[in-house]
Amino acid sequence: MKSSLICAALLALCAAPLSAGELVVELNGPGLAESAGYLVAEARGFYAAEGLEVRLHPPGNAIPLEALARGKADLAVEFLPVALLARENGLPLVNIGQPFALPALRLTCLPEAGVQTAADLRGKTLGSDYRGQELALSGWVNKLGLRADDSLEGVSILRQWPDDAAGMLRQKQAACISTTSYDAPVEPGGTVELDPGDQGAGVLEDGIYALQDKLPDPAMRDRFARFLRASMQGWHEAVRDPEASARLILGPDPDPEALKRQTRAIKGIAPLLSAQGALDDAAYRRSVAILREGGDAAVLRADPQNAFTHEISDLARKAGQRTGARIDPTPGPRTAP
Repeated sequence: MKSSLICAALLALCAAPLSAGELVVELNGPGLAESAGYLVAEARGFYAAEGLEVRLHPPGNAIPLEALARGKADLAVEFLPVALLARENGLPLVNIGQPFALPALRLTCLPEAGVQTAADLRGKTLGSDYRGQELALSGWVNKLGLRADDSLEGVSILRQWPDDAAGMLRQKQAACISTTSYDAPVEPGGTVELDPGDQGAGVLEDGIYALQDKLPDPAMRDRFARFLRASMQGWHEAVRDPEASARLILGPDPDPEALKRQTRAIKGIAPLLSAQGALDDAAYRRSVAILREGGDAAVLRADPQNAFTHEISDLARKAGQRTGARIDPTPGPRTAP
């Protein structure tokens, strides 16, 4: 992953300019529920109401930040650890908004594999989808004082099966698999769910990122602010009626099981959402501290500098106050960086 992101940073130097008439946004995956707010905002006309022409690129197998670096997108949705690591490796990314205010990463584990609590992870094999979860998982492991070094005193982190992660548990290929609080591919009962927050190891996830050189332009800042405001309206609309939102993003005559799963996932995302998409300073600092844990095994080598801005979320909030638009109650005061 590191080499891909470094290459992407170099490609940014010769990126072709995008059309000035639209805002191109690269979404993150792997599922549709993670993008429900943006899809609902598009379908309900919230972007159009802000005077924006938005083209959403659906989540796929590509790293969202590569599209940003290649000049194929204006904004990208990505996990905070992935973005900070990319910035450390030379890609000048800036977080302009944080729709997901709380982390969703969990480990779903087999009690018969000897895992009841996080203290039991020593010597175990853990699955990860390697779409950014592995970085947050590594931070959690480091916070526990373990190493992901495949030793009996550490842990092993393997790429989990993309279409059947639960099969790794059934076939005893892993003691735990990476899941989320809103979409675990294992029916409740017979497993144990571990939450990194219990050890103070939760790391922020889906944020919205732009390249640093886009931000000095007042017109672009205004477009980003309108996009953030409409997107948060889409997210809060999506979770108000999860089944209707699931039907909207799945299309006509959805498979009943797919509808059920997407409805459950969108409902589960509701507690994670930010009120207005502003990055919380304290949550950001905690996330960085976790990613800096572990000495030479740390995810990040140094504290990031100038990796986020509140200017876009402040613009979005102030414009909403002027027009009378309301998404949710205004969050409490931010702490200082």
